Formats: sequence, structure tokens, C-alpha cells
Amino acid sequence: MPVTPTPVVSVPGQVNQTTIPKTTQSAYRQMIGEIHQWNPDCPIPMVRKWINNAYRDLIDARNWYGLMVRGQVTTPTVYTQGSALFTLGSPQVVGALTAWTLNMVGMQIRAGFSTGWQNIQAIDVTNQIITLDLPWGNPTVNSGYQIVQTWVTLGYNIKMILEMVNQRQGWRMYTNWPQAVLNQYDTWRTTTGWSFAVVPREPTADGQPQFEIYPAPTYQQTFPFIAYTQPPDMVNDGDFPAPFVRTDALVCGALKDALLFRGKNSKYFDPQTSSLKYNEFKAKIEEMKMTDDNLYPKDMQWDFSKFPFSQQGAIWLQSHAGMPGDY
Repeated sequence: MPVTPTPVVSVPGQVNQTTIPKTTQSAYRQMIGEIHQWNPDCPIPMVRKWINNAYRDLIDARNWYGLMVRGQVTTPTVYTQGSALFTLGSPQVVGALTAWTLNMVGMQIRAGFSTGWQNIQAIDVTNQIITLDLPWGNPTVNSGYQIVQTWVTLGYNIKMILEMVNQRQGWRMYTNWPQAVLNQYDTWRTTTGWSFAVVPREPTADGQPQFEIYPAPTYQQTFPFIAYTQPPDMVNDGDFPAPFVRTDALVCGALKDALLFRGKNSKYFDPQTSSLKYNEFKAKIEEMKMTDDNLYPKDMQWDFSKFPFSQQGAIWLQSHAGMPGDY
């Protein structure tokens, strides 16, 4: 069997913050200057922090339409060539008649069908030795094996998967199940091939959100998805927040702190105005939510359970009579 190419996750690049349209936005430096006019004693680093704190509060208030991004996960065909020696207590797996490549780092391997997937941390291509991220905890075995891509990352800034579809089978994937569901239903992950769920896992060692595609895909295919992203903090003077964010709201949110800075020792101390600005900040967020709901309604949702769709997809519906629970 030929070696499969490296699995790919594709997400369109984010717009550079310095290129966001300026017609309705103030740049980061302009917001800093406006807040500094209210309290010139505030150190600039503190003002920067307050603005970004307000930005975080606003972003966390909702899964905003403007933070949606589309992408796709491409998984390779299962690799089973040769045999592998798994040794109790050792993180190293030794191949025989295999052709493992560096493309397989980050994929998952197991022996037989009754052991869990193990993550491939490194590969010695010359000696055909795989290093797992954890020592092999099952009895020593020299047997057939499977290498698949069932754990995937979608990028550092992915906040939440909204939708993912199985393009090959033609159905919508279940999203955001807990791992407990899979561990109860299929502890060994015996089932493979007909993927219908994408389930959060622990983050990777470098902090990326990680997900399990279940059952493990065993042939090359693509899973398109829509997700919400977490935008980065503003850093440079010419940076802008995400286009849908009202910068006057961020100024109000930051003024809450600026007008309390140094307390009564400051001649600019104004707790009453600070409270008013914070309330104004919260009111502007609610106004933004209503605008956002016009683009992608979330406050009111259709009850999809009453619609005559089936998890098995459109082709299945065309060839089967209605079943209880499908309507």
C-alpha cells in the first residue's frame, strides 16, 4: 500500500488587522488617545490592557457572526502495511516490512481492534521506529496495526465548532459531545470508517484545541466545517478590532478602569462616570447582539427535531420509508 500524504487542515487566512476597513472604526492608537484625554495620568501600557480587557469581555459575550470561519479537515487512507512490535512499558514501536514516513507524525496508531489509539510523537524513518507520546500499556504484541488520522486540530484560535459535515457519506456530523459518550459507547473505538461525530479532546502539548473524529476515518476524505474563532488582542498602534466591533463600546469599557485609576489620589477619579460608562458599554453590547442576530439568528432558533430530516442523509431518505424519530 502506498504511503498516504500528510493529513491537512485548511482554514482561510485571517484578515490582517491593519487592513480592516476604517470607515466605522478607530485604530488602537486612536482609542488609547481618547481614553488618555479622560485621564492623562494613566500609563499607556495600562490603557492598552484595559482596551484589550474590554475587547475580551465583548468577544466572550456571544458567538458573533463576524467570527465565523470555514475550513476543512482532510484525512488519509488507513495505513496497515507490514507488522509492528508493541512492547509493554515502552513508547517505541518497531516496524517490520513497513514504510513509515515523517508525514505520519501526529497521526494515531493501535494494534488490533481492542486497544485505544496512541498518538505518534516521532518517527525514525531509517530504522522504522515510532515513538508514542505515552508508553505502551498493554501486553507486548507483534501484530498487524492501523495508522489513521482520528485526532485533529483546527488551529490555535478555534473557539468552537459550529458545523462539520461528512462530505463522503453526505450527512451532518454531531458536534461537541463529551468524551464520556464515546467511552461509554465504544471504549476500544472498535468501530471505524463511517464517521458521524467530532468530539472535543484534551488540548495538544502546544495548546491547540484538539478533536476526535468518530468513528476513525479509514479512507481519504474531507470534512468541511464552520467554526468560531477567537481574535487576537490588538498590539500595534494601527491595529483594529474585528470589523463588527464598535470601538466606541471598547472605549466605554476601558473608561470604567481609567476613571478609577489611583483612586481618590487622582484628580481624575470619577466613580460615578466610571459606572455610567460601564453601563453604556454593556448597553452597546446588547445593541450589537441585536444587529448580529439579524445576520445569523441565535436568540431564536428553529426546532430542527420536527423537520423530516435523518442523520443518515438525503440518499438514505430517498430509499427508505420514514422511521420513528425521523419526524
